[in-house]
Amino acid sequence: MFHNSHSTAFLANKSLLLIIIAIVMLISTTFISPVHAAKGWGAKPLAEKFRPNRGWIQRFPTTPNVIANGSISDAIDACDDIVGKGKYCVVEVTNTATGLPLEIYRSKTKLIGVADMNPLTTPENAIFIYIGDNARQVIIENLNLQGHNADDNNIYGIFVEGKNIRNIMIRNNKIHDFNSDSDAHGIAVYGTGKTSKQGIRNVIIEGNKVYSMRTGSSESIVINGNVKRWEIKGNDVYDVNNIAIDAIGGEGTSATRKDRKGRVLPGLFDAASYGFIEDNFVENMSTAGNPSYDNEESWAAAIYIDGGHHIQIANNVVKNSSWAYEVGAENCLATRHISITGNSATGSTFGDLSLGGYAKKGYKADKSINCNPNTSDDAHEGHGYVKYITVKNNQFNSENTSEELIALQFRLTNTLILEPNVEAVNETGNGSAKGDQNAVKTEE
Repeated sequence: MFHNSHSTAFLANKSLLLIIIAIVMLISTTFISPVHAAKGWGAKPLAEKFRPNRGWIQRFPTTPNVIANGSISDAIDACDDIVGKGKYCVVEVTNTATGLPLEIYRSKTKLIGVADMNPLTTPENAIFIYIGDNARQVIIENLNLQGHNADDNNIYGIFVEGKNIRNIMIRNNKIHDFNSDSDAHGIAVYGTGKTSKQGIRNVIIEGNKVYSMRTGSSESIVINGNVKRWEIKGNDVYDVNNIAIDAIGGEGTSATRKDRKGRVLPGLFDAASYGFIEDNFVENMSTAGNPSYDNEESWAAAIYIDGGHHIQIANNVVKNSSWAYEVGAENCLATRHISITGNSATGSTFGDLSLGGYAKKGYKADKSINCNPNTSDDAHEGHGYVKYITVKNNQFNSENTSEELIALQFRLTNTLILEPNVEAVNETGNGSAKGDQNAVKTEE
């Protein structure tokens, strides 16, 4: 009896344990985020919960606390005396304001330009407005920033860089004439944090006009490195000589890592992620005359994802570009979970959409490839992977292009393209492919 009662209890407990395990497995498969659970083919639309938080914006006063008739930096410094440390402060920037270049570290600070603002400028080859480490709840709105020709020097309009930065809005500004034969940016956000917690979070770039830019090897608007939950929305970018809008990973903006055999690779958090590129207008983008590309028209795209992941590209319009859109992987990582829907393109030189790594042999297959982003060079890049891509409901209408409207390069897998004149490749499997081969389905 004693032995049998223990056996009965054991069987009962075992049955209960199996039931609990089954329930846990059911919950995990039912409620896990579809963004993370995607397998097989294509990318799920990015959930609305990943959009940057906007609730903090309404906490700023509706009228200015400080008027910057002279030094903008002095006006920001006056905020603590006028509203108190750690309090929300609005600084109105007038047409007599001075003080560029400017660095902003004070949180809960809003700069807003007066209506019909005259251009703000400086003769220095510099970052005009810099937002650095630990800044939180900063708005740059309605300014007119005018650059100049910096020759081979770098020159940037608004540059957000560092770690532990939260809630940044760059809205309704004019940024123009930032010209360099090396590197120039209109708006740049670079996340340098080594860990997820140190990243830049909640960035909104909205309603800006960025034009007449000569950015060398850089971009007019860019998100680079450890930056998560962001929007590039409703901006106009035109008359530029390199990429208009870019989301980048793997360039060494955040710390690198080593694999088990000591190979240096991009860091796990070194990628623009969980972002929305929507409702933007781009016109007249060509690298012809750009010294960084030997003054020739290159395969640059107006809107480019290079190493980013979990990004939604929707309802953008591109006219007169080399390529309209591109999803690639220059560095040693995988660009993944990208949806491209409801966009349009006309007047492209080469084609409307390019997908895949552009160099033969992936970095996983060829261990001789230098994957250290701090020492590799452009001529030996393009060995990454591109996977989990969805392309549908776009209007790719360019005519007489030199390449196919939708060009498939190397190592493009798990991809769903519901557009005309695209041939399926390795479509009967699970979405993977060997070596440099592609795996593309053209039917859902």
